[in-house]
Amino acid sequence: MPHDDAPEAGAIGSGYAAAMLAKAFLTHETHADPDVRERAAERVLRWRQVLEQALAGTVDYGSRTPLAGIPDWVTLEVVTGGFATGQLLAGGPLADFERELAARTPGIRTGHERRDLNTYFLGEAGIAQLQARLADGDYRVDLPEEAALLTVAWLLRQGQAQAARDLVAELAPFFDRLRFYPAPWAGDEPAAADLHVRTAGEVAGVLAALAPQPRLQAQRTTVTELLPRHDRAVALFLETVQDDWPCRRYPEGWSERAAALVGEVEAAQAASGRALGGLSRRHRHKRELFDLLAQCVRAAETLTGRQVGRVRRLLQDYVAAHGAPDGQAVQALRARQRGDVAAPGFEAAARVVATRLRDYPEQAGVQDLAPVLAPLAETEARGAGLPARLAVPAPVARRVLRCRTGTLAQLVERGLIRSSEFLATLTPQVTAAQQGAGFVDPTLRALYEATYRAFRRRRSLLLLNLARQAALGDLPWIAAVESLRQPAQRDADAAGAALTEIAGLALTAFPHAALPNKLLQELRALSERAGRDLPWGEELAADIFMGEFGPQFVQAARCAAALLDGSLYARYYALEVPAILALAPTRGEAAFVRLCAARAGVPPGFGQVGANGMVIEQQQILTTHNLALLVTGAGLGPALRERHGQLAFAAFEWLCARQQMKIDVWHARIRMLRNTAVAWRQALFFLSLATPAERDETIAAMQAHLAAQGAAFQALFRPVMRGLQQAARGATLPQHEAGEQGARVFRGWFATRHWMLDAPA
Repeated sequence: MPHDDAPEAGAIGSGYAAAMLAKAFLTHETHADPDVRERAAERVLRWRQVLEQALAGTVDYGSRTPLAGIPDWVTLEVVTGGFATGQLLAGGPLADFERELAARTPGIRTGHERRDLNTYFLGEAGIAQLQARLADGDYRVDLPEEAALLTVAWLLRQGQAQAARDLVAELAPFFDRLRFYPAPWAGDEPAAADLHVRTAGEVAGVLAALAPQPRLQAQRTTVTELLPRHDRAVALFLETVQDDWPCRRYPEGWSERAAALVGEVEAAQAASGRALGGLSRRHRHKRELFDLLAQCVRAAETLTGRQVGRVRRLLQDYVAAHGAPDGQAVQALRARQRGDVAAPGFEAAARVVATRLRDYPEQAGVQDLAPVLAPLAETEARGAGLPARLAVPAPVARRVLRCRTGTLAQLVERGLIRSSEFLATLTPQVTAAQQGAGFVDPTLRALYEATYRAFRRRRSLLLLNLARQAALGDLPWIAAVESLRQPAQRDADAAGAALTEIAGLALTAFPHAALPNKLLQELRALSERAGRDLPWGEELAADIFMGEFGPQFVQAARCAAALLDGSLYARYYALEVPAILALAPTRGEAAFVRLCAARAGVPPGFGQVGANGMVIEQQQILTTHNLALLVTGAGLGPALRERHGQLAFAAFEWLCARQQMKIDVWHARIRMLRNTAVAWRQALFFLSLATPAERDETIAAMQAHLAAQGAAFQALFRPVMRGLQQAARGATLPQHEAGEQGARVFRGWFATRHWMLDAPA
């Protein structure tokens, strides 16, 4: 769901910011991991800024221009929930490359570096430098603003001086606050078919910092420190045995040797911060023997009869299991144990592999990982204290694979892309090439694509009243060149093919998940480039829903109704197909809201988060949340025709696994139910497009899969399966109460306590 930690209705501003500040502060003060505490400290700072501005009323939350005097093309720092902190990402303290640039550029004044650098790049020398960097590709655009003066330089080279002057006039008021020049590029930009989850530099950093495994460290401590000292403690107590009872006699020098051992144990305990022998339950008796030995050293006469009996029992157990502590059996056992833990851990091999990765461009992926994952050479092994020809351990190899390049489909197939949300973060690398198509000049095309990728990394703002996020074309430097595009049919065809490929990949890889908003942005851009006017519907946040739907939702509902009329989906959710088809495509928004509210059972004047969520869910049911659009408008119908049953079953499998996870936090359980309700809705959609034979076969497979689950989950989900079976036989289900044989419609939002939450977690 969008904005998982989003504010309650009516709490947009100080209340929500205060809650998030408190949450971040608690993490900063109490978390055991110092890295987590450091990140929490950064969140504390950002949320303090949000709270201060909310209390002062200096930020217009809900607007696409929340900061006074700052246009919508400026990239803002945005935190969870879409709140602007007031910071401008292209502003603030100078970046490292800016300081270096200022130091070697004449005429740059201390305290005025950003204004002077922006001005320098408008001079003859600066323009020449930017034009050379454009030609060489020697630039990196991390923020859209960093492409602005590169665009000015390109326009001047093309003789378009007036367009360049107009652009500079729009940028100049912000020269002292924002950088409009790029950083130098430190690697090769990946091609559309050359994607990676992590760069070689990122993976190398992770491997180099890999800490020893706690479990292996504990084993080593046990074998090298705990067990030898325990053997010595046993041997010392055995020296005191007389007439089968310990602590009856103390040979000469015994107290000194025992005191030395007690000192070693206490020093080891102080160094580790925990009791030696207290690492696990199985070693508690060793800790107990050490404590008894310490008491015996301090004042043997204070040992009670019960304590002496306990020493006797511990000695008997040891001798029965191992023999004498100085015997051959114990010595051989300890030698084997030392050999078992002597080998270096994964971290040693990881550092070798990290060194190998340093030979590759830091900011790129790696196409061929065979040299990186080859067995250790003799020189590498010697330096790491590892055996030669040692194979790279599997845990290390799994981390290395994250920088392997490939297509989106290949990365999904390898299990490196595990969610549609993460798929959305990589998709702009593919769609950027489509967006740059039509520009004849290769330098402009490359600059446009780099700007597109940077723009897609911007975080969305919290918007109200159906306001839309700023678009790429709203950037003045993009608007200055957009008219130079020369559309060609081949570009439209390529965009259409990319649309079908990416959408198909998202549905087939993650059939249980609705398309996230970030991915919908890419699909919308591709459909526009392909000349297809499709009514994409983004997921709306219940906390800021204003009781209105845009016309695209009405159009999407009409599309879904036409596709699903008479289907299992229509019967299960009791779709009012005639009423939906009667809605005016461009003037039916108010009637559509009333229909969704009536289906949700929400009275007029709704506005609470729960009621909003129920209305939004009904909208998603009526529109299928873009699924019908993908089949009919994005060209996925033929590609999915043979896979409807497979996709429905995969969504159901995910639902069963997810719903049976043990989740103790109440809010997390509610979120889980809403996610599994989406998976169920998508399974029903795919079933509705299947042939009758495929549908019946898939439902039978779902029933068999449910029968193999835990008894509690079977009982919980049986009413939902009954509803599916009845809809498959032609019945229309009641939407708000149990039907025949207790059949239920599974939705994620309810006006009261969700009926599934009455069952054990």
